[in-house]
Amino acid sequence: MIQNIELKWLYDLIVLEKYRNFTVASDIRNISQSSLSRRIQALENSLGFEVFDRETSPLQLTEQGKLFILHARNLLDDFEFNIDQIKGDNHVRSKVTIASAHSLAGYIFPKILGNLKNYQEKIFHVEAINVNETVDSLKNGQCDFIASFYDDDLMNPQFLCHKLFSAKLYLVTTPNHLGRPKFSLEDTSIPLMNYTDDSYMGKKVNKFLQDHHSDKFETNFVSSMSLLLKDMIKGGYGVGWLPDYSIQDELKQNQLMIVPMKESVLSVDIYLYRSSVRLNATSEGLWNFVKAIDWTIA
Repeated sequence: MIQNIELKWLYDLIVLEKYRNFTVASDIRNISQSSLSRRIQALENSLGFEVFDRETSPLQLTEQGKLFILHARNLLDDFEFNIDQIKGDNHVRSKVTIASAHSLAGYIFPKILGNLKNYQEKIFHVEAINVNETVDSLKNGQCDFIASFYDDDLMNPQFLCHKLFSAKLYLVTTPNHLGRPKFSLEDTSIPLMNYTDDSYMGKKVNKFLQDHHSDKFETNFVSSMSLLLKDMIKGGYGVGWLPDYSIQDELKQNQLMIVPMKESVLSVDIYLYRSSVRLNATSEGLWNFVKAIDWTIA
């Protein structure tokens, strides 16, 4: 039976996890470093497992710690929210923490807020980062949800997922002054605006190029951000694969054109992932709400 866990220990834990440094965390918590260390040790003794691996630098959570930090964060969120409601604070807003792949954030969150009538009652903390970082963020208990692409590592009972939609990556270029593609497959060399090799999109594109022996493409600009690649392509610097949800307006306005190339349309699946651990009441409600949204791309 777990006994004598104090709320202040949980707040200590949240701060220490954020900064991964006892000196910084103790300053923020306004206690001595030795006091913080003793309180974290007392928490671990009550839990019966170590939350932090003190042999690593910077400090890292243990596997059990990664699960517990999410429990602690949601417990404190619910506790503070309920106390504020009891006090009659009508302006209290609950927090939802989400990490998203760069290319998805601008499409997904306006869609969520556009359908969510009472979104003003919540505070959405959304961080747009690289795909690999979003997965790590969820595994380390640093967020409630991530919006990302299909990932084998997250398809296990430790996590829950909901497929939002399927998308297509199209090979596109900007038109020239005659309204024709500025770059075409008839060119001897085609400048390619490509994703980084370790990114989800980059692996998709590079596999296609490898399978189809497409040696005409010459990579001369690389980024993990599809929005930056889109700007480069629109600027006339080359061609590249862009997701359909990010280029609908550009295609309608003839700012971009699809380059006709056999089997060059690449499919990607987009998911919302979360831990199987119970989240705070607001996040659980959002999870159920998102699953009911029609994510069809117009």
